[in-house]
Amino acid sequence: METTRRGFLQTAALTIPVLSDFPRLLLAGSTNAASNPTAFLFGADVYPDLQTPEEVQRMLDLLQRAHMNIVRVGESNWGNLEVAPGKFNFGWLRDFLDNLKQRQMWAIMGTSTFVPPQWLVAAHPETLVVLEPGSGPSDPMSRHCPCLNHPLYREACRQYIKALALEFLDHPVILAWQLDNEIESVVERVCYNPACEKAWRQWLEKTYNSPEEFNRKLDLVSWGMKIDSFDEVPQPRPGVEGPRSADVHGALPALSLASLHFEHDVILDFLAEQAETLRQNGVRQWILTDWNPVWPALADEPNAQAFMSIAALNYYQPSADEPGSWNDSPWHLDMHRSCYQKESFIVTETRFGVTGGSSIYDPAASRDQFRMWDLQLAAFGATGMLYWTGNRWRGGHWPHWGGMMDWSGHPEPDIDWAVELGGFFKTWGPTLLANPVKSSAVVLTDFDQRAALEIYPHIPGSRTVLTGTFAALHRLGIGTDTINALKAERVENLQKYSVVLLPAATALDNSATIEALRSYALNGGIVMVAPFTAYMDKDGVFRGDGFAANLEGLTGCLVRTIRWMGSPQKGGKQQQKVEWNRRFANRVTPVGLDGFCELLEVGGEAETLATFESDQAILNGRPAATLRKLGKGVVVKLAFWPQDDSVLMLLESLLPASNELLAKALPEGVLGVPRTDGSTFVVNVTGKEHQIHMKEICRDRISSSVVGNHHVLSPYEVLWLERHA
Repeated sequence: METTRRGFLQTAALTIPVLSDFPRLLLAGSTNAASNPTAFLFGADVYPDLQTPEEVQRMLDLLQRAHMNIVRVGESNWGNLEVAPGKFNFGWLRDFLDNLKQRQMWAIMGTSTFVPPQWLVAAHPETLVVLEPGSGPSDPMSRHCPCLNHPLYREACRQYIKALALEFLDHPVILAWQLDNEIESVVERVCYNPACEKAWRQWLEKTYNSPEEFNRKLDLVSWGMKIDSFDEVPQPRPGVEGPRSADVHGALPALSLASLHFEHDVILDFLAEQAETLRQNGVRQWILTDWNPVWPALADEPNAQAFMSIAALNYYQPSADEPGSWNDSPWHLDMHRSCYQKESFIVTETRFGVTGGSSIYDPAASRDQFRMWDLQLAAFGATGMLYWTGNRWRGGHWPHWGGMMDWSGHPEPDIDWAVELGGFFKTWGPTLLANPVKSSAVVLTDFDQRAALEIYPHIPGSRTVLTGTFAALHRLGIGTDTINALKAERVENLQKYSVVLLPAATALDNSATIEALRSYALNGGIVMVAPFTAYMDKDGVFRGDGFAANLEGLTGCLVRTIRWMGSPQKGGKQQQKVEWNRRFANRVTPVGLDGFCELLEVGGEAETLATFESDQAILNGRPAATLRKLGKGVVVKLAFWPQDDSVLMLLESLLPASNELLAKALPEGVLGVPRTDGSTFVVNVTGKEHQIHMKEICRDRISSSVVGNHHVLSPYEVLWLERHA
């Protein structure tokens, strides 16, 4: 991103009104009842250009019956708005927005750039993505088909967005502008368009300055692969060897990691250019994009925060009970809620009915499951939620995707479920907005850490250390934020939390962040360091002084080496175990991750909390967990990841009375989220009954019923607990 662009966007971001005030400022003088800044945003994504005027009216009548106050529009409509180069048909969209004004509803306006008009790509096939080196362009009728680096495509986007902004910047119903659509889905795609090949080499020169620095940072002396010119460095492409030979990221890992950082920068620059175009042409509303729940997520990147007003997320839940989903959802929701320090986020897409394409590929939910999905999003801090979709596609990519209306334009039979939830959000929306999630824990994670673990997973299950950390915290009812390494450089950003966790932060190589963590602990904070932390730098070169050696001044120990010891499932080995000392009731814990272990060297200032039990002499008796008292605080280092609930046990010992209402940790598949008014959401994301335990008799705000100290949750039941007066 150019320095001038970054400076412009940072300045613009500082002048944007804060979230709680902006709707009132935006609609000052309007009679629009939606100008109430405490309104929960509840609505659907709509496509009025696919409908007759009568169908549009019936659809909006239906949305208002469900107490909806917002729609997203214009997200996939570039070709229906710019019908030829420089020739615009804005009339249908203006009529629709005027209709919303009469109905006192808001709109999120899309820039539509992920689906270019066919007149553009037909005339200029050179703007399309090239999926294989030397091959022809990709299908022009597929989504995300343009090359993000092609100057002609970028110029077409700028001109279209400028026209859109000038036409609608003053329309009173537009609350926000959405840039592109689900752009993170292409972060791992490699485009071999000549424009991308050129941008790649320019990025290499800008990032690494010289071939000598590139050789050093990627350690290309290995295997004799040093280069003399950046012209010698191709984008990653399929290699010859190994089971991943057909995978573009299956050859040289360091180059694949560099490619992820390149795509990261391309995407953020593309979005920043759109934001700059909107701001320079007078747009003052929120700017957002609909991020995705992907592993190499971009939402928490500092450069994204410079021009985004609030995080938005497209989130689709599976209808089957999947433990991976239970553990995966908390970190996505927590990260998008906390990454812009807004204490809230918007769900720009979530499912209504079935999911599918030309055929249905996931069943519809039951009423209780559907209700749980939406209440879970609100529990984790969503202050806006839109269904995909309000009307129904009859052609295009996904004619079998669910909608609130059927193919003939009549309400689907489960519409009453949306009406019920709309009534809940209308009643409880002000309370949800006034009392955000109360977070006392923060997890260090960012693109650098996740990208490094994507390319160097160490063992197959290493990602579960991060996802399992969030799940464990929520089973204890602990509200959790995330923080990137840059923000963690400032100790004041850490001090509002009781505990900082470093799970699988494999590329943590930032001395300022580590010093801030040390200061945080010295002043009374608790730090927990999990396996896979600080193994390498952001370029993928492993440490030569011991894994996590840069944390030795924090933990009092270092990881001299690691072993995948095996398990009954992997290698037919004995189950590796850990014995905790008396401080933890002499508990024995099975080692998770199929027996992955770090071999620690422990200094005299760290206390051993647990040791390995193994039939393999190199592991038996070695420290498995340590605790170092550092100033007023403590630092815990885990040399393994438990297969059981020992992480919960450890956190409970470090954070007594972590939740005001819960007496015991929640069962697996049940998540607790505390709010600042002392209430706690309890969400059973499974189709099974589970017993939970409270410290006192409570009242459920959702049902207005009394909940005893011991309660059996029904499948998919959600409680919003408060003290019973």
